[in-house]
Amino acid sequence: MDLTKLKIFLLSCILFIFGIAVASFLPTGWLKYDLWFFGIIVGLIVIIIFLKRRDAINRVSTFLFILFFILGIWRYSIGLPSNTPDKIWHYNRQNVEFIGVINKEPDVRTYNTKLTVGVENLKDGLPVNGNVLITTKLYPEYNYGDKLRVQCRLEEPEIINEFAYDRYLARHDIYSLCYYPRIAVVETRSISSLRRVAYATILKTKNKLKDNINYGLSEPEASLLQAIILGNKRGLTPEMINKFSQSGISHIVAISGMHIAIISVIIINVLLAIGLSRKWAFLFSSLSLFSYIILIGMPASAMRAGLMAFLAMLAIYLGRMNKLTNSLLLTACILLLFNPRLLRDDIGFQLSFLAVLSIVYVYPIIDNWFDKIKLSKMHGVRDIITVTLAAQVLTLPIIALNFHQVSVISPLVNVLVLFLLPFIMISGMLAAIISVVFTELAWLFFVPVYFMLKYLLFIVDTSVKLPLAYLEVEYIWTGWGILFYGLVGYFIWWYNKNK
Repeated sequence: MDLTKLKIFLLSCILFIFGIAVASFLPTGWLKYDLWFFGIIVGLIVIIIFLKRRDAINRVSTFLFILFFILGIWRYSIGLPSNTPDKIWHYNRQNVEFIGVINKEPDVRTYNTKLTVGVENLKDGLPVNGNVLITTKLYPEYNYGDKLRVQCRLEEPEIINEFAYDRYLARHDIYSLCYYPRIAVVETRSISSLRRVAYATILKTKNKLKDNINYGLSEPEASLLQAIILGNKRGLTPEMINKFSQSGISHIVAISGMHIAIISVIIINVLLAIGLSRKWAFLFSSLSLFSYIILIGMPASAMRAGLMAFLAMLAIYLGRMNKLTNSLLLTACILLLFNPRLLRDDIGFQLSFLAVLSIVYVYPIIDNWFDKIKLSKMHGVRDIITVTLAAQVLTLPIIALNFHQVSVISPLVNVLVLFLLPFIMISGMLAAIISVVFTELAWLFFVPVYFMLKYLLFIVDTSVKLPLAYLEVEYIWTGWGILFYGLVGYFIWWYNKNK
């Protein structure tokens, strides 16, 4: 069968991703013998190239398919940590003293603070690199850019209660832990590069917004607003987080691809519904999206989510949802090229990719069904229902497998609250910014968002009390998830073919 250049590109991207997927489940020891492995593969490629085929494009396509599959395996293998003396994890299970710089925003928890420190050298001056995750007391406080001298025993991350904590940290290139060490500040805010200066300024602005929210709102509304617009869930109680999960809207208290994609698509559809041209609706939504990501500190998860959301908005703008597959796969390949561990170990990446893929393929099907039953557009309300239902189709198995809960009431709750989310985000952000100037009147600017948050909390509290609002899932065989995706994929293919 002759393949077009577009199909060759599409299949090459899929095989690259499949290669990373295969490598992520292979024993680490197998991936260390890459020279012998590649020698065998190159030999196979040469044989395939010289096989008699009908034409050149088939030979080239076969070569590319095998090459991209190999590149996926190889990219994962070179990302595995090397245990050499210039790496800080080489000294795990030893008492060490090192100097390093806090290279991420400090993660302040209820009882402690997590610091990600990029090591520069050991006590004896030996140059060493790598990140160490330090757990320390709440006080004294440390800031991004502080250079520290640390004395502690390094520990290796391990599996905790069946949770692969080691793999979870590895996606951030963290292979060493340090608990309650002796810390001395060598230099405060030792910021030298333009990038660090810019990032420190953004974090300072973000912290100022947090303070304004805390000043203008009481609890739990203040913590909820911080989670929605800044991705800061530290103030949310475990009980509240569990209720949001049971009601099926946990995505709104996390800066995830599912969260941002749904909100972005709703915003652009609402702008279109009120009469704004397709071009200006797309431009305004895109500008708002990227301004928002910069304002919250540009965390890697939000940048990935923003990129996925941009693709979803582009599909709406072009009006050809199913033509965006190549762009989506290319984006996934680029992200995995930089960090191949995202595919298996980052649930946020999985939900981001699947949510946008679901919007691209499932959204038109549901929208067409609503056309057949003559459900009115109702100025964007139908779009909220459609996008919400579509985004949950392909994300359902991932949520069930990882969180062991399936919310039955989720579609209804999403319809009841999602239409307010853009207004909560916009009014909450504006109130926090205006309060920088009019601090004493902060409470007044937060009044509208306060009542919206009250309504949100009321819906969540009420919905989880309903009979069979959610199902507890103790164990799901992975094969059921694979079967689910196979059946949904076949249905989408069948539907588009017949249409």
